[in-house]
Amino acid sequence: MSAWIVSRDHLDLLITAALAWGLTSTDETDDIGRTLWRENLASVAYRYPSDRDGTRPAPHGFRDRDVDTYQFRPYPGRVDPDVVTAAAASLEYQSCEHPGWPDSAARRWVHELHAAATVRIPAYLAQYGPVDPHRQGRGECGWYVLVDLKGRRQIRSGDGWSVPDRGVFERAAPLRVTPQRAHDDAKAPPPVN
Repeated sequence: MSAWIVSRDHLDLLITAALAWGLTSTDETDDIGRTLWRENLASVAYRYPSDRDGTRPAPHGFRDRDVDTYQFRPYPGRVDPDVVTAAAASLEYQSCEHPGWPDSAARRWVHELHAAATVRIPAYLAQYGPVDPHRQGRGECGWYVLVDLKGRRQIRSGDGWSVPDRGVFERAAPLRVTPQRAHDDAKAPPPVN
């Protein structure tokens, strides 16, 4: 297993969702971010014991003391639960390497957020429609199609794994196809070449 320290933007995305869904209050945001980042750092330090401050797999210029300086900045755009589930799963994956993770407050918080995002996906799909990965711009790969062993197609958000910038929610919104359009496209005959 590999692990890295997530960015401030990654934490901002998760906490923005928690605020939007009433899972936390604004006076808790900085403490939650610091708690999440400390657990993430503990995991990476445990996983790579020979790495030292400034040499860990982390955002450019990251120092261990940065975890104590986290200050929340709201994320722009409409909170997309598909993106949040990917980002929460990523944070858990990056933070689960050390023995203290299973009983930590950070783990409980991440699980609560992941569950809240998961239950919101059906209503979000009904209102805004599914993502069409083919609508992404050239060179973009934030969304992809996953075909499972039974041949079922699922659209997945890859952006959440590393949260490359603060535009993830804004990029996701125009990729969604309205529910009526998705229904009409499904009934239309395939194009003739």
